[in-house]
Amino acid sequence: MLDRHAVHEFFVSYGRALADGDLDGIAACYAYPAYVAGDAQSIAVAAPEDVIGAFAGAAERYRRSGVTRAVAETRGVEALTDSLISADVRWSYTDDRGTEARTESFRYLLRAGGGTVRICAVAATADAASR
Repeated sequence: MLDRHAVHEFFVSYGRALADGDLDGIAACYAYPAYVAGDAQSIAVAAPEDVIGAFAGAAERYRRSGVTRAVAETRGVEALTDSLISADVRWSYTDDRGTEARTESFRYLLRAGGGTVRICAVAATADAASR
């Protein structure tokens, strides 16, 4: 079982891939199949190509809006089994001076193995600041 620090470091790497537009790096963070659930829609993610398609252009949209970093705040980590982990993460999207442009929060279901984790499922959650 990975500790909280290792889970946080996973999200730091994931955030770097998001901000850099590293589509292969983003896709490598997922286990397949995976599932993404939000208020408006749910998406089954069968293969890396699905993740690449979903995130294509996202980094460019971030840059156009002045966002250069996706900063993870790992708010909670819970071991569900020997290999399944629940993690609550608040994302802060900032410019190059660290000014926050917007935030989002998600609950992730992660599978641990081989010294790292992969995302199995993602659900959008209400940002604690807006509750």
